[in-house]
Amino acid sequence: MSLTKRIIFSLVCLFAVGYSFATELPKEVQRRFDYFYMEAVRMRNLGKYAEAYELYKHALLINPNAPEALFDMASFYNYWGSREETQYYYEKAAELAPTNTWYQQVLGNFYYRNGQIDEAINVYEKMAANTPEKSEVFYELLSFYSQKQDYEKCIWALNKLESLDGKSEQISMEKYHMFLRLGDKAKAFSEIEALAEKYPNDYRYKVVLGDLYLDNNLPKKAFEIYQSVLKEEPQNVQAQLSMVSYLEKQGRKEDAGQALEALVLNPSLDDEIRVSLMRKIIYNSEEEKKDSIHVLNLFNQILESPQGNADMAMLCTQYKVLKKMSKEEITTSLRKVVKLDPSNAGARLQLMQYAFEREDFNDAIQLCQEAIEYTPEEVAFYYYQGLSYLQSNQNDEALNVFKRGSQYITSNTDTELASNIFGAMGDIYHEKNMCKEAYEAYDSALVYKPDNVLVLNNYAYYLALEKKDLEKAEAMSFRTIKADPKSYNELDTYAWILFLEEKFTEAKIYIEQSLKNGGDSHPGIVEHAGDIFFVNGDLKKAMDYWQQADEMGSDSKTLKKKIKQKKYIED
Repeated sequence: MSLTKRIIFSLVCLFAVGYSFATELPKEVQRRFDYFYMEAVRMRNLGKYAEAYELYKHALLINPNAPEALFDMASFYNYWGSREETQYYYEKAAELAPTNTWYQQVLGNFYYRNGQIDEAINVYEKMAANTPEKSEVFYELLSFYSQKQDYEKCIWALNKLESLDGKSEQISMEKYHMFLRLGDKAKAFSEIEALAEKYPNDYRYKVVLGDLYLDNNLPKKAFEIYQSVLKEEPQNVQAQLSMVSYLEKQGRKEDAGQALEALVLNPSLDDEIRVSLMRKIIYNSEEEKKDSIHVLNLFNQILESPQGNADMAMLCTQYKVLKKMSKEEITTSLRKVVKLDPSNAGARLQLMQYAFEREDFNDAIQLCQEAIEYTPEEVAFYYYQGLSYLQSNQNDEALNVFKRGSQYITSNTDTELASNIFGAMGDIYHEKNMCKEAYEAYDSALVYKPDNVLVLNNYAYYLALEKKDLEKAEAMSFRTIKADPKSYNELDTYAWILFLEEKFTEAKIYIEQSLKNGGDSHPGIVEHAGDIFFVNGDLKKAMDYWQQADEMGSDSKTLKKKIKQKKYIED
């Protein structure tokens, strides 16, 4: 609002009521003001802001010196982004009600938000004079003074706070830093010394004082303080930590290492800090190329005591992996991890991998079962437990596990994992002669991973065995040899489908590739080669392959008849 507008507005208000600002309102005029002001407040509370604004204006025509109406009017201009008008009304309200702390605070914050920090300080200093018992006022002033880097004023505010709230570490540390910025080290240290003297049984303050000495190149004084604390309380974690820092800064590596090892064995040490310090010990050990036995002994001592979590056991496992220790040693650590944290899927999966390598499928089944109990939504454990049952020839149990696991498959599940579960279900269903269910499972598997080679190959081969949907079977089988052109198994499947479709020349090309890539060691594939060569008119080669398959121990029901009758006989 311009100065001219303000003068006109004030004069209008003056003439409207017919008395000076200093004159107390007559009762009738006060009643009129109260009515319109309260109506304005009511309209504002109802969300009728246009009506409220007009009522506030009318109330101010009746009494232009009403701080409550001026303050409320400022909120309208503040909302509209009219900074000049907002400031005018806030200032006027604060001027007319100097003891209203809320008005002063809002004005001060308004100044601060608009970058008028000197004006904000002026308002808060007046508040401090009027309400010297309010510590929050001095905290605000401390913030303002810090931004202006007025460290002497900062100390004044801190002294006020100390007189209100008492001596504390926070205030003393702030004063310490302010004195340092002013270049007065003597007063800086005297602050912390006074804190330590006031609380002689709280060794924390003594250690803080020692740390400050150490940071300011006064190691002798720091050492004396640390020693005095450790003499009274040998297991004081803070003092032990500071002593490690002191020894490192003095270049006493061996002593620092010993102090660090003593510290990680301190039962009072926080678990997170202990793990962090153990990492440091490992780093130092690797840097100095020390033997791992000493580090492992430390791990053993730590892990003998109760653990709040599995972090230390996990770090021990990682260290054993780093040092390329035996799988038996790593397994021991991993079992400790899952004992402390049964939901640790990573550790359990690693244990399961080792169990598979040992072909200890009972252990793998148990590991998965425990994992499922803690994380029933983790699909991977159902898959690996199902595989373990399959390896143990417990197909019914495997199918049940796969079914249960499939219920937890969501859009967030790894698509290859989901596809493999349905693929495995399809294989089991087919083995149980439940072809309809098998093909439904295969279709589901291919929804999640259309290029699942194993599923495509099995699906195509089983369709071929039934001599149904051969075009679909050929298309699926062709995709497998495109993905893996040297797989004798996939090549054999494709060749056999072509044979059934009476594409004999093409079938011969692919069965030869299968034999070349390792299929010649499988009696079923060798027998297929004989069949395909027979229909291509090469009886001699057909007989050679049939006899070879027979010598390899083929369990074919028609092979001996083919050899005896010297012709292809359909199964």
